[in-house]
Amino acid sequence: MPQPCAFRRRLERFLPLVALCSVAGLAACSGGSAGDERARNAILISIDTLRPDHLSCYGNPRETSPRLDRLAAAGVRFTDVTAAAPWTLPSHATMLTGLYPNHHGVKSHETRLAQQTVTLAEEFQGAGFQTFAVVNTWNVGAPQFQLDQGFDEFRYIVETEEDAKTFQIKTYNSGEVVVSTAKELLARRDEDRPFLLFLHFYDAHTDFTPKAEYKDQFVGPYSGRLTGRTQQLIGIRNRGETLDEKDLRWLRDMYDAEIRQFDDVLARFLDWLEEQGMAEETLFVITSDHGEEFQEHGGTLHGRTQYQELLRIPLLIQGPQIPAGKVIDVPVHGVDVTPTMLALMGITSSQARDGVDLSPLFSGGTLPERLLFAEADHNNKIDGKFEVDTVRMVRRGFEKLHKNRFTEKLELYDIARDPLEQQDLAEAHPDTRAALEAELQRFLAGAVRAEAIAAPSEEEQKRLDALGYGGGEGGG
Repeated sequence: MPQPCAFRRRLERFLPLVALCSVAGLAACSGGSAGDERARNAILISIDTLRPDHLSCYGNPRETSPRLDRLAAAGVRFTDVTAAAPWTLPSHATMLTGLYPNHHGVKSHETRLAQQTVTLAEEFQGAGFQTFAVVNTWNVGAPQFQLDQGFDEFRYIVETEEDAKTFQIKTYNSGEVVVSTAKELLARRDEDRPFLLFLHFYDAHTDFTPKAEYKDQFVGPYSGRLTGRTQQLIGIRNRGETLDEKDLRWLRDMYDAEIRQFDDVLARFLDWLEEQGMAEETLFVITSDHGEEFQEHGGTLHGRTQYQELLRIPLLIQGPQIPAGKVIDVPVHGVDVTPTMLALMGITSSQARDGVDLSPLFSGGTLPERLLFAEADHNNKIDGKFEVDTVRMVRRGFEKLHKNRFTEKLELYDIARDPLEQQDLAEAHPDTRAALEAELQRFLAGAVRAEAIAAPSEEEQKRLDALGYGGGEGGG
C-alpha cells in the first residue's frame, strides 16, 4: 500500500503540470490515458556489461530475467539501442549527460567531464529533486571523472576484494550491497520532495561467480580450463587464442547464470519499492553501458571494438504515462537517456544535448532523421602501445561504418541483413562508404577540448588491471 502522504504529494506534483507541459513540450506529457499523472520520482538503473540478447524479454529462450521481463511488459521496450562506447567510463558519461564522448570529453582514464557540461543529476537538482546515486565500479565512482556532479549523496561500492590466500584482486557480486545502500538513502529522504536515484550494478561483469543455485540452473558439466576470471580472459584475448565451442558455451552459460542471479537481486529491490508505496509514482529507466564478446569477432570481454555484440544494449522504460507492452524497433541511442528522462519528468534542459527525447515514439510519433555514433574504445595495441579511441563508428539507418584512425581501414555492414557483421561491404558500396566517412569526419571535427587529469595511481592501476581496463597482458 502507498505511504499515507503519497496521494497528497502526488496531487501537489500534478498541479503545475499544465505549465510544465508548455515548457517541456506536449511529447513529454503524452503516452498514457487522459488524466494520467506524470511520475513524481525517477530511478535510472545501469546494469554493466548486459547484452539484450541474453535477456528472456529480448528473445533468450532461457528464463534469465523474469523480473525485468515483467517490467518490460508493463512499459516500453526498445529493441535497437546503440551504446556510445564499448566500455564503462565514456558510455556512462554519455548516459548521464546526453552528450557523445566527442562532446563531453571523457574518452580515457586521463580525462574528465568538460567543465561546461550540465549533468542529468544537476538538472534534477535544479528542479528541486533530491538526488542519490549508488554505483558499483571505479570507472563511475572515482571522483576525478566528475560523474558525481549534481548528486546530493553519491556512494561508490567497491567491486573488488583481495583473495586471502592468493592476494589476487577479484571482483564479486555486490548487487545486494548496492540495494541495501539505496534503501538506506531512500529511507531517510525528505518525503515531501521528489527524488532521482541512479543505481549502477556490476554483477553481470566478469569475474563470473554465480551462486551454486544459479550455476546449477544454467551451467552444464564442464572440465575445461576456463575459470571465468577477467585476468584469464585478458590473457586469452591478448594472445589471440581461439576458444572451442564447449569453452564458449560455458562462458555464455556462466553469463546467463550471473544475469539470473542479478534479476533476483533487482526483484527484491523493486518489491521493496512497491511495499513502500514508491513504485507506482516512479519512472523507471533500465539500460546498460555496453555488451560482452564471446569471440564473435575473435575477442573476449569488451572495450576494443565497435561491433554489435558490444554496442547493442537494452532499454526499458516503465512508469506513469508510459504505455504498457509497447515494443519500439526504431534505432535509438544511449545518448537519448538524459533528454528522455528530463522530458518525461517535465524538466527543461539547460543546455543543448546530442540525444533526443524518445517519448514521441510512445504514441506512434517519429524522431528527426539523424546519424548515430560510437567512439572511445581502448586497449587496442598499435605499434606496441595501448591506445584509446582507435575505431570510430557511424550509423545511418542499418548502414554501419567502422573507421580505424591509425590504419584508415574502413568496414561497412548492413546490420539489417547481416546483424552479426560478417560481410564487409566497404569495397562493394564505395558511395555509401564515402558518404558515411564524410559524416564521421564532420562529427569528429566538432570535438571539445578534453580536460586532462592525472593518470591512475599505482594502486588504482592495479585495480584497473584486475577489472580488465589496464591494458596489461593478463593471466593465463
